[in-house]
Amino acid sequence: MVLFKKLDWYMLRLFLTTLLVVTVSVGVMIIIINMVERLRYFIDNEMPLLQIIEYYIYYGGWVIKSFFPVFVLLSALFSVSILTRKNEILAMKANGLSLYRITMPFLIMTLFLSIGHFYYSEYIYPPANQKRLEMKEFIIKNKSRRTYEKATNIYRQISPGYFYTMAMFNLPQREGKDLKIYRTRDNHLRKLITANSIKYTNGRWLASEGIVREFDDSLKKSYTSFDTLSIFDIKDKPEELTRRLGLPEDMGYEELKEYIALMKRTGAPYNREAIDLQIKFSFPLTSLIVVMFSIPFATTTKKGGLAISFATGALMALIYFVSFRILQSAGYNEKVPEYLAIWGVNAVFFVVGLIALFTARK
Repeated sequence: MVLFKKLDWYMLRLFLTTLLVVTVSVGVMIIIINMVERLRYFIDNEMPLLQIIEYYIYYGGWVIKSFFPVFVLLSALFSVSILTRKNEILAMKANGLSLYRITMPFLIMTLFLSIGHFYYSEYIYPPANQKRLEMKEFIIKNKSRRTYEKATNIYRQISPGYFYTMAMFNLPQREGKDLKIYRTRDNHLRKLITANSIKYTNGRWLASEGIVREFDDSLKKSYTSFDTLSIFDIKDKPEELTRRLGLPEDMGYEELKEYIALMKRTGAPYNREAIDLQIKFSFPLTSLIVVMFSIPFATTTKKGGLAISFATGALMALIYFVSFRILQSAGYNEKVPEYLAIWGVNAVFFVVGLIALFTARK
């Protein structure tokens, strides 16, 4: 049995063509709005035209990453509305095709688009997004790169009860000052390593001019001095000590996982980042869900139904996205359980979509 027949390909061609037109037209509008907002930066910094074009190529990728579910929703509504206006949906029903069968190619294609959206957002676009962020900070806003080459008051946890501090770290020199490494057990300090400096060389950390102090149960201490000492337990790379990571939504999936691991090592809270990591799976499914509950409204044949169905579908999509962000914020503040913040809106609107399909005129 052939999954897609000629009629299905006809509808998919209309849907994908509409998606391309909507993405380009709405995307260009978003870019123009942003360009107007940034115009004074371009003029003040005398930014060359080629750099402006390069920035907005990267920015266009961000628009697709961030607004793709909206583009899919509008494309589905436009496509089905066009078919309804031409009475093609009515003709399909007259030939024995149910609304479920008519909807099937849209849902299958949207599922593939959702998978592609996830892969694009988390594995293809992040390197380009990093360049966009760098251009935004260092060229458009004209910030100095030197502010990103040094870090002060560094704290990192190696494992429970085992952590280190560094007063300052210089990335170009790959050297830190005033290192202290603490190892505790049963809430008591058991070992303390202090060093005037530490340097990353040949893939390892090398501490210089320091003292190793060890404490027994009676708190008596012994100490030995050293000129150089290899510190194998510090796994952080120099770039991890100084880099200013973007917002979680600016990171790819693997990068955000590494960032959460870094937060765990520092002992800092990472609830927000953990939620954002799972939302990277739930957000792409938005495309599938909004199409599921918008198509029944777009296929109405009542008088004035096209405008009403489009407005109703768009309103429900707006409610969806607003609810998604509200629940996400509630999860950040630990007002609701983590799984509810991540999947709650998807679950509710999936049920709404099923009800809309089951109760629509077949």
